[in-house]
This record gives sequence, structure tokens and C-alpha cells, in this order.
Amino acid sequence: MKYLKALLFLIAFLAYSYGEGLLHAEDVFLSSAGFKEITFPGDEYGDYAALEAEMTNDVHNRNADLDNLTLAKYKIINGDLKMARFYLGRIDEKRSRVFAVKKRYESVIAFIEGKFKESLDHLSGKKFMDSSIYPQICLLKMINYMALNDTSSLSSEKDYCMFYTGKASKNDQYWLDTMVKLKLKDSKGVRRNLITDAESTLNDDEMSKLWLKTGLYLNKEQDLLNILSILPENSYQSKRLREIVAFMYLRSGKAEDRARALSFVDDIDSANAENIKGNINLKNKEYELAFGHFRLALSKKQDSTNSLERAIPLAWILGQWKDGLSMLDNNTNRSLDPRNKQAIKIAFLIREKRFEEAERELILLKNDFKNQPPFEVSIMDSYVALIMGEKEKKFDVRKVEESTEAACRTFDGISCWISLQFISWENLGKTIKREEATFADKDMTLDSLKSKKVVTPLAETVTVDQRDIEELDGEGIQLMKVVP
Repeated sequence: MKYLKALLFLIAFLAYSYGEGLLHAEDVFLSSAGFKEITFPGDEYGDYAALEAEMTNDVHNRNADLDNLTLAKYKIINGDLKMARFYLGRIDEKRSRVFAVKKRYESVIAFIEGKFKESLDHLSGKKFMDSSIYPQICLLKMINYMALNDTSSLSSEKDYCMFYTGKASKNDQYWLDTMVKLKLKDSKGVRRNLITDAESTLNDDEMSKLWLKTGLYLNKEQDLLNILSILPENSYQSKRLREIVAFMYLRSGKAEDRARALSFVDDIDSANAENIKGNINLKNKEYELAFGHFRLALSKKQDSTNSLERAIPLAWILGQWKDGLSMLDNNTNRSLDPRNKQAIKIAFLIREKRFEEAERELILLKNDFKNQPPFEVSIMDSYVALIMGEKEKKFDVRKVEESTEAACRTFDGISCWISLQFISWENLGKTIKREEATFADKDMTLDSLKSKKVVTPLAETVTVDQRDIEELDGEGIQLMKVVP
């Protein structure tokens, strides 16, 4: 007990002493407030350390902003605008030194989405009128004015923009000048650029190619073909220029011009040249040759839209099911409805007799259509269900009947006929696959089912004439005794 008292006394004493010490320290601090700060050795480097830490933090933030800009640019190029916005959103507009670049990227995204007014709003503000920033955004402003048909703003912006960007142009801004004149309906200026002053314009291969491309863009290929002789002879050494000339002859639509187009690219094996050759064969209905050229073009550029748009239908016509499936996988055309693309893939799988894969794809496709698929998908579903039913150990006849009935409801005659056959056949899919001879109605063909029939009444075989029966009935009545 006495130890406990001693311990409590010691604790109380220490607490009191510590409190007194704190009060004494506060008094000393308050009394020395007017004195000069005491500096210890090494403290003179503290400011430099803080400055170094601040600079290190700035470098880190700047590197992070540059990384986000790089990722956003990559996503814009690949068409993933949602992720591009995400990376741009990570850049703080108030403190970042790449604020102008961020706004320019946001303007590009809005332009791609067709939000031209919003694109211009991103480029508004005094900061963008700085001579170091304006040349990077003025062209974007001009094409927005073109899209909005704001000709007055376009006309006033043109001179300033062409002045600030002129040094970077290798062709004296020929394309920009022609497009602006076209938008402002300056027909004389457009004709002067294309026809009148063309000979003085074509001073090198690049300028010659730009001149030809402008003619194609404006659908003036026939006018340019009439003065094609003004091109310098050494220009024809350029394979790219010869491809453009060949395309112009192809666009003219004349049979003799198609022969000229082929002569320009006959010895060129680039993707563009193969596409031109394929189109010429397609015009001549030489489908196998055309398909071969489009395949060569795809071997050089796998996602060529021009090649795929023509090669996939040709693969179907020529029965090249495997090639058609491969081409569909390479098709990156975003304008094509994914459901339509999947339906075409299922059709190729059916032709390739890959029914299990077709069945899986059909399940997914019907889900996408919320179990209300179009006519063509219902027909494929009916056929695949019929074939797959034969392979299953436990045949679910109701599943096949539902598929054929769904197709029948979309007014497909064959599916309606198949639906009726389930009354006679337990497993129609298996019956179709039988190799032994089965009864076949040779008169019933696809054409006969589609043609209108004349209904003739059935011939009745008379066993007993009805009139004889009536006479016997009459005589029987007369033989009966009359009871008075």
C-alpha cells in the first residue's frame, strides 16, 4: 500500500513539473517574440530544398500531363473517343502548361462527332490568339466554319490563317485555297486553280498529285483528263501519280477509258493498283479475276475497305466460304451494323457446314434482336435447328418446330411446308440425311411452290346412282299398306 502511495505521489509530481515547464517555455517564447530568429548551422539550405522539391513536383506533373496527352492522341487516332476524353480529363486546366493542347484535342473530338459549334467553343478565348498557338488551331476553326456554312467568318479567318501557316506549306496552300474558294462559291477562282493556271502550278510530282486529287474530289476528272498532256513527262515515273490517273480514267465510266486505266497500273502491284484492276474486271463481269486482285490488295492491306466491300460479296458468289469468313473478321468498318455483320458470318458458317458455330452465333444474334430477329435470321435459325436436331441424341422436336414456326410467321413458304411435315415425320432432319431412297414428289419443286396452281375438282367414282336409290325409296313408300 505504501508503494502505491509513493507511485501516485511521483506521478503527480512529474505531471506538475511538466505543466510548469510548458508554461515557462510559453513565457519564454512570448517574451522573445521581438528578438531575431535563431538560425542553426545548415538551415540556410532549407529554401533551396523547398525550391528543389517544388521543381521536382512540377516536372512530375508535366510528365504526367504529357503522358495523358500521348494516350489521348493515340485513342483519337484509333477512334476511341470515350477513352480519349478520359485521359484529357486527367489534365488540370488551371495549373497545366499544356492547357492549349488539351483544348485543341477536345476540339478535334467534337469535330469528329459532328459537334461543330462545340468544337469552335473549345478554341475560343484570348489565349488562342497568341502567335505561338494560333497557327495550330486556325485550320481547325476554318473547317468548322465550312461545316457550319459560316462563310463570313470563313472569309475573314482565311487571310490570317494562310498568313500564319504559309511557311509550313510545301504547295503554297493550294488545297486550302481551292477548298475555301469552292465554299465561298468563287467558281472563277476554282477554275483558275484547276484549269487556267494549272501549267504554272505543276512544278513537281507532289503538286501534280495534289492537282489530280483536287479534280477527283470536285468530280472534274473529265476536265482534267482533257488537259492531262500538260503534266511533265517525268511525272509518269511516279507510281502513285499513275494510280491517280488510272482512277480518273476508271471514274469516267467509258469502256475505252477502262482499258487506258489498266495500261497505267498494269505493272504496279500496290494495294490501290490491285483495287483498280479488280474494279475493271468487275465491270467486265470477270468475277474470278476480280476476286484474285482484291485478295492481292488485302494481302498488302488487310483492312482495305475498298477491297473488302467487293471481295466479300464475290466470295459468296464464287463459293469461297472460308475466304469470306476471314475477310469478315478483317472488316473494321464502323458504319456497318454489327448485327448485320454477324448475320452474314452465320450465312458463311452454314455454307461452310459449321453448324455448331452457326448455332452459337444465332443464339447471340437473337439476343441482340431481343428474340425478334428479321426474316433472313429466322430462316437460318430454322435450317440450323433442323440440321442440328438430327445430330442430337435426344431430339427436341418442339425446339425445331418453334424455329420453323417463327420463320413461317415471317411468310417464308419453305419454313411453313417444313412445319407441316413434322405431322408426318418424327425427325425430319434425320430423314433429310438418310442415304437410302425415299419417296420424292418430282413435280414439287421450288418453282412449282411459287407458281399459282389451277384447282381441278376430284373425279368421283359412282358405285350406286343416287337416282336409283330415290326410285327404290319411292316404290317402297307405295308398297306400304294404308291403314284406314
